[in-house]
Amino acid sequence: MRGESEFRSGPNRVYYSILTRAELFAGRPDEEKGVRELLATLTEVGVNQRIAEEAGRIRRTAGVDLADAVIAATALHLGVPVLTRNRRDFDRVRGLKVRTPRDGR
Repeated sequence: MRGESEFRSGPNRVYYSILTRAELFAGRPDEEKGVRELLATLTEVGVNQRIAEEAGRIRRTAGVDLADAVIAATALHLGVPVLTRNRRDFDRVRGLKVRTPRDGR
């Protein structure tokens, strides 16, 4: 995976949106095994009606693409921050806590 480094969640439960799965599987085919291994250690969250509606509002108000809007809505629904290298888009989402690998958290 691009920019791959060792990921440690520590004692915290780590969630990811099902849209994140789709984005990761859009990458190189030879990385699919590693993606599956990484995701197997995390908790996948599907899209329900509440998340879908919030994603639509985020897309409308923040102007981010639909996948990022769903990821942001999922994080807001769970009350957790988003970990991303794409801080620029997620910073536009009001009330969303955003972390990057460089934050050291």
